[in-house]
Amino acid sequence: MQKETSLRAYPDDQPDGEQPAVALNQKAYWILRESLLSGAFEPGSPLNLRPLASKMDMSPMPVREALSRLRSDGAVEALPNRAFRVPFLNADSYREVVLLRLRVESCACEKAAVMATSEDIKKVLGLYDKMLDIGETCIEEYLAVHRQFHFTIYEIARMPILTSVVEGLWLRIGPLLRASTRSRTAQDHKHHGAMTRALKASDPNALVAALRDDITDGVETVLTYLGEQGPPHLVSKDSRG
Repeated sequence: MQKETSLRAYPDDQPDGEQPAVALNQKAYWILRESLLSGAFEPGSPLNLRPLASKMDMSPMPVREALSRLRSDGAVEALPNRAFRVPFLNADSYREVVLLRLRVESCACEKAAVMATSEDIKKVLGLYDKMLDIGETCIEEYLAVHRQFHFTIYEIARMPILTSVVEGLWLRIGPLLRASTRSRTAQDHKHHGAMTRALKASDPNALVAALRDDITDGVETVLTYLGEQGPPHLVSKDSRG
């Protein structure tokens, strides 16, 4: 049975709790995109229009437009009967994404280590402390902060094109983060702690080494998960919008 998924909330940065003026399809796209990046959906999860629209308090049309856009991003797949689903990566595709992550995220870390200001470091440390506090109490909340932790470091590099490339990879890998993180938060804390220390020391080599350990440490866990799963070949009635 597919468990209930908590969608990422749309950011409320306006005074007095006012939502920023934005087209509904853009809002739906942001919410679903952030949910995918943060591992809120598992591989194979059906993306049903009406339940998603209900959760976002909007009609199905903007949700369909958002899902079509995410399909173009390679983050979701279209199925018969106008349905959508979070795709499965096969082992070869997963290894390719890991290799690309190692290259591009290492590049971001090299630059971030020498660009980080005291305020940047303070923000990263705050997110690290938040992950420690959450631990294994709520995997969805943990993964959301985990996404913020990594991308806060990458954004310090002030390389927006590179950051967009990393986001494209995470859209594909996000649903697998849950598989590589369950019961492994202790290892995550170790690697993330090493990343924060390297950032504080302005040491690009140490930051890259800690990142590589963080990425590669969960590879075998994910490969085992992929071997146990296998993509479904049929669309159930629950997958229809």
